[in-house]
Amino acid sequence: MIGKVSKARIVPMQFAGASDSEFARIMGALEDIYRDEAEFMDKIPVGAPVPEEADAVLFPVMWVEVYKDIDKLLETVHVPVLVLTTNFGVSLMFDWESVAYMKGKGLKVFNPHSQELAKTIFRALALKRDMQHQKFLVFHDTDGDGTWIPEQFKIFYWWNEECQKSMKDRFGITIVHKSMKALGEKAAAISDEAALEELKRWDFDEEIPYKKPVLGAIRLFMAIRDEVDAEGDVAGCGVNCLNESYFSDTTPCLAWSLLYQDRGVMWVCESDTSSLMTEYLFGRTIDASIFTTNIYPFLSGMPALSHEKIQSFPDVADPDDHALLVHCGYLGCIPKALSTRWVLRPPVLGWHSWDMVGDNGVVVDAEVEKGDITLCKLHGSFDKVFVEKAFLEEYVKYPGSDCRNGGLIKVADGYDMMERIVSHHVIVLTGKRANQMKAVAEIFDIEMDLG
Repeated sequence: MIGKVSKARIVPMQFAGASDSEFARIMGALEDIYRDEAEFMDKIPVGAPVPEEADAVLFPVMWVEVYKDIDKLLETVHVPVLVLTTNFGVSLMFDWESVAYMKGKGLKVFNPHSQELAKTIFRALALKRDMQHQKFLVFHDTDGDGTWIPEQFKIFYWWNEECQKSMKDRFGITIVHKSMKALGEKAAAISDEAALEELKRWDFDEEIPYKKPVLGAIRLFMAIRDEVDAEGDVAGCGVNCLNESYFSDTTPCLAWSLLYQDRGVMWVCESDTSSLMTEYLFGRTIDASIFTTNIYPFLSGMPALSHEKIQSFPDVADPDDHALLVHCGYLGCIPKALSTRWVLRPPVLGWHSWDMVGDNGVVVDAEVEKGDITLCKLHGSFDKVFVEKAFLEEYVKYPGSDCRNGGLIKVADGYDMMERIVSHHVIVLTGKRANQMKAVAEIFDIEMDLG
């Protein structure tokens, strides 16, 4: 999971007929189980005003009075409701009818069946509050212009003012723009001696033929970290690394991995703040490895093959339901802490923009555990999220191509996915996460578009 999350502020609520001893017994267990995710306030009776600072109401003991007290609840409870009525930290099956009743009357009620889901809900409640003062810090000097086919790059939604305004209106996150040119100059001014001293702090596998690229990447990390600390309240970062590479003598891939490990700050490639918002929303609430990459469904055909400089897709029994996950030659820019295998390598892309950094660039070759994964991406309006269940079957390698180590995935229905997909960038979480995503989406009033 990405970074440190605040605790949700939860007010326990007691029905008049509920036993004080039973209430105290369950609360004692919940306080122990969720001590890292929730701050439990003083209990209040049904009908009392809910404190303004509360993120949610908790029922540790359900009671038959829920039916006759529903009008009191509707009048006084204007935050989500959690039902956790066992010392195992989950809801009791006998409470399902009362939960369904409260939902039917219009209350937003969660009755988690697992501690993992309950923790996700607590984190989402806290994040919704935290986002009101947080920022994304992105570095670029143009809105999509640059050396790499700007006529295509400028078409991306994230460069538009509407995207930034919608993100602010929906989540509270503020986008702060700074100059990539100035960032490159600041990094270049850092001495080799200072970079070598910083490098001593880190331990990572690298297969770079000489030290200059590593030191360049370390200098860029140090410059970004200084900007993050000076700005304050920065939750995520990004740079227009592809199109404005002429402002830097290196690539930011290592910097992002170290920034996550050092500050818990999220990252994104190509200044794609829309993907960053998706990463941050689910990376801060769900305990899983998470990263952004490009998706190439086999149904995309020749444009995908040409883009990756490969002759054919892997030979599989049902190609229409398969896709490749590849970004800058490898699976994605994944921090070492979130990977099962991680090596720093020279860059492999053939696009001419990379000629600006040449042999001084670096790129991350990382893998995550094979098996179930969940794909997602927020729609441009940020009121809906594309979600696709998938399975990471294998890693595939095409020497000499732009897919040196990509992920081969299978989805249930490739045609359905092609109808619903919202971007060439997709966010990947390890594991089956749709149920947790649904809870997070409900807290943020986001519609689920689940295949």
